[in-house]
Amino acid sequence: MSTANQSLAERVQAVSQRAIDEGRLVGSVVLVAQRGELVYAGAAGYADRELQRPMRRETQFRLSSVSKPYITLAAMRMIEQQKLSLDDAVSRWLPWFTPALADGRRPEIKIRHLLSHTAGLDYRMNQPAEGPYQRLGVKDGLELSSLTLEQNLQLLAQAELLAEPGSAFNYSLAIDVLGAVLEQAADEPLPQLFNRWVAQPLGLGNTGFYAADPDNLATAYYNNAARPEPMHDGLLLTLPEGFGFDVEFAPSRAFDRQAYPSAGAGMVGDADDVLRLVETLRTGGEGILQPATVALMRQPHVGAEAEVQGPGWGFGFGGAVLADAQLAATPQHNGTLQWGGVYGHSWFYDPQAALSVVALTNTAFEGMCGLYPQQIRDAVYGIGE
Repeated sequence: MSTANQSLAERVQAVSQRAIDEGRLVGSVVLVAQRGELVYAGAAGYADRELQRPMRRETQFRLSSVSKPYITLAAMRMIEQQKLSLDDAVSRWLPWFTPALADGRRPEIKIRHLLSHTAGLDYRMNQPAEGPYQRLGVKDGLELSSLTLEQNLQLLAQAELLAEPGSAFNYSLAIDVLGAVLEQAADEPLPQLFNRWVAQPLGLGNTGFYAADPDNLATAYYNNAARPEPMHDGLLLTLPEGFGFDVEFAPSRAFDRQAYPSAGAGMVGDADDVLRLVETLRTGGEGILQPATVALMRQPHVGAEAEVQGPGWGFGFGGAVLADAQLAATPQHNGTLQWGGVYGHSWFYDPQAALSVVALTNTAFEGMCGLYPQQIRDAVYGIGE
């Protein structure tokens, strides 16, 4: 290991160990690649604290919204091969999905609106307790449910749109809708098309829509006053200030082979597979994405004025895109794409630095939006040395 990489390893290990010692995390796996070379890989803490099962690099996690860039990649590959188009109407593929605005109009929602979360849709978790999504019984893809994917989206289609498609960013069930569109365009179920369009080309071996080996799935924890506690089905957690909504968790969903495949929140996988995904988004892989598609995905389809992840952040296809690094007060460079997941994850790639970073944890919400992701970022860039 080079001196620079050794220093990087020491910084990242220190951040992870401090988070565990301070009771902010139970366990994590962090991978860092630069210029296509793995320069750091480390597992820390426990996959299951009560069973004293150590975290391993191969440990699977409930990916929650880390599912989204996987399905976004599938969509972009299918668009390249002209299976569908960014400007296709969703109703071309799902004739029954024509939600209305408050004035009764049923505007055209395009595939590009789904990819950029500008379709006028929402998440149930972001709705008021008596809101239409709650009344209709719409699911967010994290909860237990006997609904099929189509049944859930049929309910969603009955809810009023929040805005004219293309006019405003609103993080939503759009990628679940996209998953249903892809099923129609590919004429196969989402798990199979994921394997064909993503898993096989990228060489993924530990990612899918349910956990085949329960002993290799990290136990899910949530931050509590004294220390993180194990999650249970039906647990309702309020996101930190600035997010403004409650998330309903059901950890057992990951073992339910009958649960509908949620493109936006329903996958399980390990850090190495996520790194392959992130590196493919950064570079295009070995011909998996064309250079023009890579560039298109990191364009700010939603501008920085939306403050998607705070000042300076817009949204591309697959994650938040950094439009103004100075305004965002980050060492990352403009064009950086990043996102996370509510079970406790974060990832980003910085094209200018040729850098990809994946940090998966089993602790919500510290691993997604606590101090940890920022501290990992600063350790990677050597900030504060």
